[in-house]
Amino acid sequence: MADRQDPEQEYIFRNIQLFKNDTLGTGSYGAVCKAKCDQLLCAAKLLYPVLFQMTVPDLGKEHRHPFRRFETECAFLSRINHPNIVQYLGTYRDPDTNAPVLLMELMDESLTHFLESSPGDIPYHIQVNLSYDIAQALAFLHSNGIIHRDLSSNNVLLIAGTRAKVTDFGMSKFRDINVTRLATMTTCPGTPAFMSPEALNEPPVYTEKLDNFSFGVLLVQTTTQLFPNPTDRFESIQIPDPRNPGRTIEAKIAIPELERREAHMSLIEPTHPLLPIARHCLKNRDVERPSSQQLCQTLDALKMTPRYQESSQQDLHQMLREKDEQLQANQQLITEKDTQLQANRETITQNNEQLHIENGQLTTRLDQATQENQTLQQEAEARERQLRKLNQELQSSEVNTAALQQAIDQRDRKVTQLRQTLASKNDKIHDLSTRIHQVALQDAQATPMKPVTIESLPDVPVVMRYGSSSSAVIGDKAYFSPYTSITIFEFSNNQWHELPPCPNDRFTIVSVDGVLTTVGGRSGRQCYSNKLCSYINNKWVKHFPPMPTRRWGPGAVYANNTLVVTGGYGDSKTLNIVEILNTANKHWSIVASLPVRTDDLSSTICRDDVYIHPQTSDAQEKYSVYKCSLRQLTQFQPISAIWEKIVPLPVSHSTLVTINGHLLAVGGLDSNRDNTKDIYQYVMTSWTVISQMSTPRSLCHTAALPGNKLMVVGGDRTYRKCEAFTFVHSA
Repeated sequence: MADRQDPEQEYIFRNIQLFKNDTLGTGSYGAVCKAKCDQLLCAAKLLYPVLFQMTVPDLGKEHRHPFRRFETECAFLSRINHPNIVQYLGTYRDPDTNAPVLLMELMDESLTHFLESSPGDIPYHIQVNLSYDIAQALAFLHSNGIIHRDLSSNNVLLIAGTRAKVTDFGMSKFRDINVTRLATMTTCPGTPAFMSPEALNEPPVYTEKLDNFSFGVLLVQTTTQLFPNPTDRFESIQIPDPRNPGRTIEAKIAIPELERREAHMSLIEPTHPLLPIARHCLKNRDVERPSSQQLCQTLDALKMTPRYQESSQQDLHQMLREKDEQLQANQQLITEKDTQLQANRETITQNNEQLHIENGQLTTRLDQATQENQTLQQEAEARERQLRKLNQELQSSEVNTAALQQAIDQRDRKVTQLRQTLASKNDKIHDLSTRIHQVALQDAQATPMKPVTIESLPDVPVVMRYGSSSSAVIGDKAYFSPYTSITIFEFSNNQWHELPPCPNDRFTIVSVDGVLTTVGGRSGRQCYSNKLCSYINNKWVKHFPPMPTRRWGPGAVYANNTLVVTGGYGDSKTLNIVEILNTANKHWSIVASLPVRTDDLSSTICRDDVYIHPQTSDAQEKYSVYKCSLRQLTQFQPISAIWEKIVPLPVSHSTLVTINGHLLAVGGLDSNRDNTKDIYQYVMTSWTVISQMSTPRSLCHTAALPGNKLMVVGGDRTYRKCEAFTFVHSA
């Protein structure tokens, strides 16, 4: 249900549908999509759920808090009712996210889109009409003590390209005009290209004349159809230094707004009636600008001028010409339809004559068929007598058939018993094989490793942090990526090399059949990605089909033609979805889900087992390590019970890596949330410290290079430092 604060204008809707995929526009705080309230199509403004949960760090700057902006806009719209202001329908709670939704009337497009998409010049009378509608809205707001503070072409919506309405009151303020004419408010967060000079100062001091300045910018944009792009506000000049005679110092002087915008205004016809109004609105001093009521009177007077009447008549004549052309086209279509109808009538007449002839022929054939039927009836009676004789012979043979069927049933029972015995033996063989594999694994892991050499490597060119899943090894080359960067760095021959930028950021990199591949990520429009991009012939290509689920920051490991993708962040929440790609047939499957949800995790494959360590602040899970055999995952069991929790790590936020079949955990946070230097090995169902790094770190990047060499890169608070360890088995 959507409701308003004014009982006399309350709207009650029984059914509300949000069409989130039909987006009308997006911003930094949320998106506007289409909605349906009962049978009424409208617009719905949604906040991103993560922003709805933010807290306000500074009460003096509450416009930076998206939910406060949302509440402000709802409060303003609930008190406003004007034909040139977008109609407020009420608020609503999204049942999926419990986030608030603002319901408004549905408009066609923004003024920005209308100006940019129009194929030619906007007719003069349309320019005046749109400007007059905006001025009417400002006059209503200012008469009620409201300053919009963010008037721009993006916040003016149109109907059929002829009527304008003002929207987006998240930055508006009430002011007490009886106390003082000046209002000192918090920093105005509007669009800089539309803001007056006093609103761009710190702190800003302004009146409703701020909106009238923005209105002047809109007039210039409407007549030129170009978005405003003023020059810099200040100009640097050299003035004498009062403390050092003979020398000069640099000073900055403010440039008048009319001069800053002269290049834009020079595109307007000098005799255009809206040009002097725009110049009047763009005065530097607010007291020199006209009031919104004066703007309405001036624009209303323009509607009485011959130029306006001529433009309106030309537009009307153009519409009449288009209607005449459409009418002529329709008349031509009717004529063609009449001709076709007459042809159809002649065809029907010919068909009726042909049917009459064929009917006579069918009557003759029916008589012939009747005679043939009598003959067939006689033959059928003879066949029936033969059939009775055959049935008698069959009954005599049924006794022998029953004995044969009994023997077949007995044999089938013996075959079933043999199959059951064989299945039981196969299960025992499988259990024995599994136990042999487990014993071999424990025996292989029973011997801890130790580092033979420890060497320092060149620092990374950029900051490397939060990268427990952003590394890969191909041959003797290692690849690493910063968490929020579109760049991947290659380490080879003891040097760092930068690869061409990737299409996304926040992706995971993995080696698939010796090809460097990115998994998921985030596009430049803040959207989740399901793409896989492979680095082939020095460029990024889509070599594999996309994942079923869009996400960023997942875990990704590869072995035996199987790419396993776990967790990540998508659909505005952390995920526990596990998907695998068979790289041989390029087919995706959704398999057993993770027992926890996590958008940042460390994962590795050690002896055909997939291990994951969720990077989470959850006290119950932050030390957890889960494993699942690759064979169980490829059997497509859609349950999480196949994930086994092994003995927990002594630290959280560690990075898992496999060295020569041995499972290691590098760095992490101890119980005091301090970074640690320790490198752990999973030995006989326990974690043992086998070495220490030179620098404490957590959430670091790791790479297992040939020759039992472990490379450790970056991490939290150790952003660029690199070192390498070469391991051997302890005696």
